[in-house]
Amino acid sequence: MTMENLLDAALYTRSTLMIVPLIIFCFLPVWQDIKSTPQRLLLKVLTAFAAMEMIMYFLYLLLPPVTADTVNEYLCIFVFFYLYQKEIALKRSHLWFVFMTACLIGSFGFLFYTLTNIVLHPASVIEDPVWSDVLLLEIAFESLLVLILAWPARKYLGWLVHHFQEEAVWNVIWLIPFGFMIFASVFIPYDNSVMHTGRFLKVYGITILVLSALLLFIYVLFYKIAYSIVENQKMIRKTASLEIQAQQYHRLQTYMQETSRLRHDFRYQLTVLAGMLKKKQYKELEQYLDQYIVSVSDAPVRYCSSYAVNAILNHYASMCRELGIRADLNIRLQESFAVEDSDFCILLGNLLENAIDGCKSVPEDKRSLILKIGQTAEHVIALQISNPYEGLLNKNEGRLFSSKHEGEGQGLKSVQLIVEKYDGFFDIRCEDQIFEVKVLLNF
Repeated sequence: MTMENLLDAALYTRSTLMIVPLIIFCFLPVWQDIKSTPQRLLLKVLTAFAAMEMIMYFLYLLLPPVTADTVNEYLCIFVFFYLYQKEIALKRSHLWFVFMTACLIGSFGFLFYTLTNIVLHPASVIEDPVWSDVLLLEIAFESLLVLILAWPARKYLGWLVHHFQEEAVWNVIWLIPFGFMIFASVFIPYDNSVMHTGRFLKVYGITILVLSALLLFIYVLFYKIAYSIVENQKMIRKTASLEIQAQQYHRLQTYMQETSRLRHDFRYQLTVLAGMLKKKQYKELEQYLDQYIVSVSDAPVRYCSSYAVNAILNHYASMCRELGIRADLNIRLQESFAVEDSDFCILLGNLLENAIDGCKSVPEDKRSLILKIGQTAEHVIALQISNPYEGLLNKNEGRLFSSKHEGEGQGLKSVQLIVEKYDGFFDIRCEDQIFEVKVLLNF
């Protein structure tokens, strides 16, 4: 191996400096998801870059230039992506698209390099080492592209990878930048002098411009379609939430009507008792009271000052008795609290119904439900509810999905909307087959 071979390998290896702007671009849309500190990340990137430079140098020594170019290109892609996805707390399919977009920018840089090389070095052929002037122009061009695309990448590409969750789309959309990358790697002349014949150079440049416009159109279209899908999904969730609230309002109305009927019946019973007492019908009074006590053994309990909340709690307490669920309801609320009855009843109804559904999945002797509600401060309500369950919960990335239908559980989603309305706190825990929800409301 001669000194000339060593020098040529070094000249070829320096062409990999063009990936530096691309590395920066990869982190722009996902900067908030980086696991390491900026200092540690920089150290890791520099170490990986130096190691890859050494590997590529030896590959240029051992292989023909064109073969080494291809091997090094794909080696860089897979090694750097492996390290990249280790550093970012996002789905791999989303990161792969960001990475392929960076490679797409690199492909444009490579085409710019080829076009510049044709103009500045008309006698050059594909095996020649990279020209320093052309390499510097390519790095400058890529850096300019990254600078121009930094804001759109942060805003639009960043939004896509964080909000668009259609995995079927992410699994195929990367083929667009990847396909262009393959095209760019073969869309190069073997001999630059040929490109100066006839209109080859003009056609070459126009083709690059047309492809650039087409890719820009595809990316904008992808963003608009993804945005429409996400907004449509939000609308569906809001509609489902409104339907749940409508159901809860209907239940609430039923409970309040039932409470009103019971109060009317109670007044009637008092009138009858007063009449017997005035007539001194003590024996009949005693019999009537005995019968009444039996009939009201399951009479509504007063948990707080709100008739609506009492109706909700009594309804679910009755349901627990019917299902053999031991319900421990510990309610300590002030006589007046500023949370709207409708909101609080919807929240309670969803949590209690969810807890009862969980209890249904366990044997009757293990069914229990614990509900604690109290005011930790004058304007703060804390709520904790727990119940046993069996089986696996359909949970993904902190969101709980319904076992009754496809999609996210709307009951807990409705609870979350109410918690957000009152600037509160909402936490779900599943440990040792116990499902626990904690809610904090500020009012």
